[in-house]
Amino acid sequence: MPATVSRHDDAALAQRARTFDFRRPNKLSRDHIRNLQIIHETFARQLTTVLSSTLRVVSQVSVLSIEQLAYDEYVRDTPNPSHMSILSVDPLPGVAVLQLPLSTAMAIVDLMLGGHGATTGPERPLTDIERGLVRTIIDRALAELAYAFESVAQITPAVLGHESNPQFAQVAAPSDMTVVIMFDIRIGNEENVLSLCFTYSALQPILDTIAAATSHAQTGRQDVELARSRVTQRLLEVPVELAVEFTPVSLTSNEIVDLQVGDVIPLGQSTDAPLTATVDGTPTFRVRPARSGKRLACQVVESIDGRHHFSSDAFRSGAPR
Repeated sequence: MPATVSRHDDAALAQRARTFDFRRPNKLSRDHIRNLQIIHETFARQLTTVLSSTLRVVSQVSVLSIEQLAYDEYVRDTPNPSHMSILSVDPLPGVAVLQLPLSTAMAIVDLMLGGHGATTGPERPLTDIERGLVRTIIDRALAELAYAFESVAQITPAVLGHESNPQFAQVAAPSDMTVVIMFDIRIGNEENVLSLCFTYSALQPILDTIAAATSHAQTGRQDVELARSRVTQRLLEVPVELAVEFTPVSLTSNEIVDLQVGDVIPLGQSTDAPLTATVDGTPTFRVRPARSGKRLACQVVESIDGRHHFSSDAFRSGAPR
């Protein structure tokens, strides 16, 4: 007899099932994504400063997304022509690609030549002179990229070459997985999307470092909690001095010089007024004089800040001073 599946079972199965594309395996964990996000947000802030200070115009760069794509997908999504810089990321293996939209590159050229950042022009690759001007910005950007990666690896990015047609920038096999970071870049009135593409092999050592650091951080947090618990417990066992003080009395120098054995000094303390109890010299409680057996004592009335009130607790002490 064939088994029947209820509509409820179908819904439960649909909730458990997850789509998986074998052509685009997910190789990055949440910790990887989070750390890459932090790194490239740092790079975006530094690049914003570079563009603003070099081009003398309001600029802004921010991270839009971090995606895992096959290299063939990245090439298909990149406009032609573009200004693509092929990068080495020594000592890491593999290469990277920094893709700058043509209109943004032309705006940079116009600003560096004293213009106002005009982006209108023929749809053509950059000339050697224009490429040299843009290279000035790219070299400074690569220095900031190295700075952003310092927390996980010491890298030295460098330009290996340039391409204008994405189809000719064959830095990886079409099916190889890449990590693509998309940036929103705004220079003056020109806004576009800049991309930074790393082959997975280039980032593999960094991802291993991030995973190891995350594991150590979790172990470190457990050690910190254990240490905090132990310190708290030991602090409760530290002996402190509790003293009760009367209100100070003021005397002139002449009165102090004339004091003789047997003289009585009125303290000016009312029998109904509470005294001050100090803990290691810090005023902490209001107390009343008391006696516990044959010893002088004090009864705690309230704390100095008034938050705690006491009715019958008594702290034994030496003679009030």
